[in-house]
Amino acid sequence: MAEPDGRPKWTPPLRIRPISLALIQRPSDGGWLAVYGDDSRKRQPFYRPPGGGVEFGESSSEAVRREMREEFDAAIEAVKLLGVTENIFTYEGSPGHEIVFLWECRFVDEHFYALDEIVIADDDGNRAPAHWIHPDDLAARGIALYPDGLPEILRK
Repeated sequence: MAEPDGRPKWTPPLRIRPISLALIQRPSDGGWLAVYGDDSRKRQPFYRPPGGGVEFGESSSEAVRREMREEFDAAIEAVKLLGVTENIFTYEGSPGHEIVFLWECRFVDEHFYALDEIVIADDDGNRAPAHWIHPDDLAARGIALYPDGLPEILRK
């Protein structure tokens, strides 16, 4: 596209977004907490661990704690950084690029482990269910688990 004077139209640069995700395993059955999502353009359901963006001046462990308070109204302990991965993707037709901090965490209030579904709300008021999932079960059903490479990390 071009401006009316013929110059190329300026588009803002895409940015890499740092995010921090909580990897929480339920002791009773080994399931991992993940939020359900759906890409309507690809018609593809998926799951992703809870969490979100790291804000300026905030550490990744502070971010995962804040996100869990905001989304689940839950206190967590960030136990150990399991890894950092890069996630390059397209969602709803738009490209995305994330640097993902993967934190092994646990709920302070253990009643969350007894819930089979927890409905969360994001910053835009969208609601989504979170479930305890098993990566191999999702794979057998053709449901993706993001970010890429996460199933292998969870199997370790």
